[in-house]
Amino acid sequence: MKVIAVGNAFCGDDGVGAAVLAQLGAIWPADAADRPELIDLGTDALALVDHLEPGGRCVVVDAAQMGLPPGEVAMFRPEEARLRIRGDGLSLHGLGLAEAFGLAAHLGRMPKDLLVIGVEPARVAMGSGLSDVVAAAVPRVVGLIQAEVLRHE
Repeated sequence: MKVIAVGNAFCGDDGVGAAVLAQLGAIWPADAADRPELIDLGTDALALVDHLEPGGRCVVVDAAQMGLPPGEVAMFRPEEARLRIRGDGLSLHGLGLAEAFGLAAHLGRMPKDLLVIGVEPARVAMGSGLSDVVAAAVPRVVGLIQAEVLRHE
């Protein structure tokens, strides 16, 4: 299983994915047999297509403006991305998740099981760290990913 973070760690809550990967890396030793592959794409959502594999399992973590209270966590499937994420096509990543998933599907690269975990940002500003509410959501996201990994053992 792959856990892929998309976002800018130097742009406030957009760095939630990187924070989640850091906690996952601290929980799972690098040589653990059940450790998922942890991938930080930074702001290159287009590179997501290269990391998706047909038949594989994947969790994508990103800050997503979904109209929820800041710090709220939502899980959804790729086909729901356009419905759940507001303004995703104009994201900080240049290419939104919905567009990346559409391209991957067109190229035959969609995994058989892909889960998106979005965290509603409170603040997206250059040079700032995670807001308190988004930082508080990180352990919840980590727990959801751990449950997803266990579900596939």
